[in-house]
Amino acid sequence: MKTSKLKELIRETIKENMDDRLKAAMGMSDDEFKKNVTSRDIGAPFPGTDKVSDGYKAARALIDELRYITYKKLSDADMDDFTKEMVGHFMETTQGMAAAKVAMARKEL
Repeated sequence: MKTSKLKELIRETIKENMDDRLKAAMGMSDDEFKKNVTSRDIGAPFPGTDKVSDGYKAARALIDELRYITYKKLSDADMDDFTKEMVGHFMETTQGMAAAKVAMARKEL
């Protein structure tokens, strides 16, 4: 699968019911969700602090390992499968869905 096709598939998957799943996971009505979630600008990833969490450090270390070690071992087809599975994994959490929504909005997708 080509990268552009994978990106389109991810966009469609995220857009399909993403707000509904996130809203249900948060236990909010349509109005509450629109007022409290979709209209917010979360600003910087770590508002109000310059301290970097252990979770952030662990994520960055894993990203570096993936980019510089794992990706080099994968064919294009394997890379597409890997990416699709990882997106699915992260979309299983409310935080993952919210982060994906913010990232896609920033890239105007």
